[in-house]
Amino acid sequence: MKRILTSIIVCFAAIPAMTQNKADIEVSYSEISFYENGVERGNKYHLLANAGQSKFFNPRSEEIDSLTSTPEGLANFKKTQEAALQAMLAQGSIDVNKLPRKKETLYVVKSAADSTITVYDMIGTDEPVYYTEPYSEMVWEIGDSTKTILGYECIQADTDYHGRHWTAWFTPDIPIQDGPWKFHGLPGLVLEVGTGEGGHGYVADGIEKSDKVITGVYRADTYEKRDRKEILREKRAILDNPMGHLNSKGIKVKVSPETLSKVSKGGDFIETDYR
Repeated sequence: MKRILTSIIVCFAAIPAMTQNKADIEVSYSEISFYENGVERGNKYHLLANAGQSKFFNPRSEEIDSLTSTPEGLANFKKTQEAALQAMLAQGSIDVNKLPRKKETLYVVKSAADSTITVYDMIGTDEPVYYTEPYSEMVWEIGDSTKTILGYECIQADTDYHGRHWTAWFTPDIPIQDGPWKFHGLPGLVLEVGTGEGGHGYVADGIEKSDKVITGVYRADTYEKRDRKEILREKRAILDNPMGHLNSKGIKVKVSPETLSKVSKGGDFIETDYR
């Protein structure tokens, strides 16, 4: 199966650019993040990719974005959210995990044609933002170590990127220079990557041939272009003072100091150079 998949991908690389909006592969990744209090958070992401472009996203979040991409669908979804929020307020507490919402708001779109990464995200629950950065910000050093992942022989590579040291494992058997999140630029697909301290990472748990169209982000025109570090600072401020953010939106709630302490110990982002 591995050899067949590799051969198919090599053939796809020769297809004219007019068909390059279709993926050659779809890879599923498990995200692993450890908060400071020792709680592990694992999320699922998919990568649709070909030799020229890719999109990294959470399938459930994209499904919700599809449902709310029309004015009618968005209005209905907001009514559902407001009703759930009011019910929680009536009970005297808010559990955001129980609200109907996207748990993951991140999309990462890569374009080899202009060597650009575009990241779409949210500040809070109602401020869509995006930023771009060049491929050149990620520089790799390839090592000699190898290991097998999903039946593919992978080679180690390391990079220092936006505040963290990363170790990746890529397979030259799949000649697509891409991977989870922003990772790219190695002579093969990244199947596993993690920080040296073990706090963040992505591990591939499935890969298959695909001819799905690599669509754009739903309602991309509603996202405001911002500075990457500025976005992270604002997101950090919300994590450190979530009640202040809610109060600024006109939502008055009372939360114990113990609860606020637990929230503020939620660890740091995947990028730490915003501080």
